[in-house]
Amino acid sequence: MDSITHMMVGAVAGEIIAGNKLGKKALLWGAAIANLADIDVIVQPFLSPVKSLFFHRGPTHSIVFCVLFAPLVAKLLTIIHKKTKKQFGVWFKVSIWCLFSHIFIDCFNSYGTAIFYPFSNCRVSFDCIGIVDILFDAPLFIALMYFIFVKQRAQTRKIIAILAMSLSALYLCFTISNKINLERKVEQFLSQHYINYDRILTAPLPLTNFVWLVIVEDEDGFFAGNYTIKSKDVDYKKYFLKNHYLAEEFKNKTEFKELVRFSKGYYCLDRNENGEIVFYDLRIASFDFDGTGDLDKAVFSHTLKISDTGELIIKHTSPKRIVNWENLKKYYNQII
Repeated sequence: MDSITHMMVGAVAGEIIAGNKLGKKALLWGAAIANLADIDVIVQPFLSPVKSLFFHRGPTHSIVFCVLFAPLVAKLLTIIHKKTKKQFGVWFKVSIWCLFSHIFIDCFNSYGTAIFYPFSNCRVSFDCIGIVDILFDAPLFIALMYFIFVKQRAQTRKIIAILAMSLSALYLCFTISNKINLERKVEQFLSQHYINYDRILTAPLPLTNFVWLVIVEDEDGFFAGNYTIKSKDVDYKKYFLKNHYLAEEFKNKTEFKELVRFSKGYYCLDRNENGEIVFYDLRIASFDFDGTGDLDKAVFSHTLKISDTGELIIKHTSPKRIVNWENLKKYYNQII
């Protein structure tokens, strides 16, 4: 999820866990601690493009990191707030739950979270909620505004915090149910139209859970389209050929295999205007790449080239996305 969402979850969690003991310190530090897992972005620029993909939401997004880092954070906070020196246990609870809230929520996005690192390289991604979702954030935001502008007793604040967290949790459950129901409808649609396929991938677009990117893989490529919650059919707009034959000269390179692993096989290859081979990961939905856009609008794409020494050179390329009034209006109409 985005940093603001993590901050709100952490703040509300801090209020629930220790608001009556630590006061506003629990809310403020809960917000800060909930974002500590994303310190990996500091290191990313110094890594190769492929290693960078796996380092983000990697070691710092694991259960082991939470368990090892939480007592250090708690100890630091007792030093900063000397009056709470005897409340290490309270700070520990705030630290570990806020850290865990971050990695737990990230598992429901499309990127993938190495929650079991270092025991497993498996990256968990349930693909059921966008990086930003307004309805998930709304109860948390309202609760925080209440805490800021309305003075109430600690017990009342705790009840409001629990209510806000419960509503967001219920919405998260809805996104799981919504995804299961949607994929069932997609399968029915494909069956009714006698469309043969190997796999289906669905991912919600940003801000909402009511418009989804649908990728359907067959032997030669991927159908890409949109599905809205009120629709009965998948609105296919594009068909992307896999063109995996373009990887013949570097298909056995470790870096390429890792790139394929990150994409979970939902990728296609093509040549850009310079004749370079480009690797397009089709899994991540965005405003532009929603099944109607071109490949150069895909969130993750990399150019691939073999150097004179036989080394595979991989470079990340920025998507040619355009966020303007017309695109936002079109997107709004899809949601409504």
